[in-house]
Amino acid sequence: MLTLVKVSTKATEVLLYPFKSLHPFWGILWLSIISSVIILFIYKWISSPTLIRKAKDRIKADILAIRIYKDQWKVIIYSFFSALFNVVKYFLLNLMPLIVIFPVLFFLFVQMEWRYGVRPFKPGEETIVKVKTTDGIDVNLQPSDFYREEVKVRIPALNEVDFRVKIEGKGKGMLFFETENSKFSKEIVSSIRGVVIIPVRFSHPSLEMLLYPWEPPLENPEIQWIRVNYPSTTIKFLGINAHWIIWYLVLVVVLVLPVHKKFGIEF
Repeated sequence: MLTLVKVSTKATEVLLYPFKSLHPFWGILWLSIISSVIILFIYKWISSPTLIRKAKDRIKADILAIRIYKDQWKVIIYSFFSALFNVVKYFLLNLMPLIVIFPVLFFLFVQMEWRYGVRPFKPGEETIVKVKTTDGIDVNLQPSDFYREEVKVRIPALNEVDFRVKIEGKGKGMLFFETENSKFSKEIVSSIRGVVIIPVRFSHPSLEMLLYPWEPPLENPEIQWIRVNYPSTTIKFLGINAHWIIWYLVLVVVLVLPVHKKFGIEF
């Protein structure tokens, strides 16, 4: 699991390296092109165009029969259930490629979310930093020129210590913590374009790690994780402001639909 997260983070970083200094739209476009190639390849490999086409034609024929023979209830009932059966069949025929596509693109979606769905802090902004401990121990935030601690709240019932922090620096910085027995840190980003944002640093492997980019695990048995709340953002291009997933889906559809039949693919 750790290897998958690390490889996907590094691979996406390499893919997006030429676009680091450009507008985010161009990185999304590039990843949409890669995704479209993957989708076309998987559909070509797994789906059955002939069966999909037959199911679609049968659905159209049943709907037409209902419209033409609207006075013959036996024909209507038969055509209705036949159309329903073929709709389910059509759905299942398209589901098989999607079952393969989803895990392939899942890690890409994770990486895109933490590159385009949130943004780095700006100097002067405040955020909440949460530290989850294993046995309710106290945690302190050490002073730094990069940030200033505003408020500290200890929640023993949740084994959690929360800090309200004001960002004062620019670039990549570190949040420094200490307990009675150890010291540890967490990366924090301010005023940088084209970087992956890593909101959570874990101590122990868990399935939740699959939802975030790679940051080396904490080597501290007293701490479960550190979480930084980053502000969400949208992508503005050509005067249109939308979430990255909207841009991505529109681009994939625009790229795939005009060429899918040339690949012998049927949707």
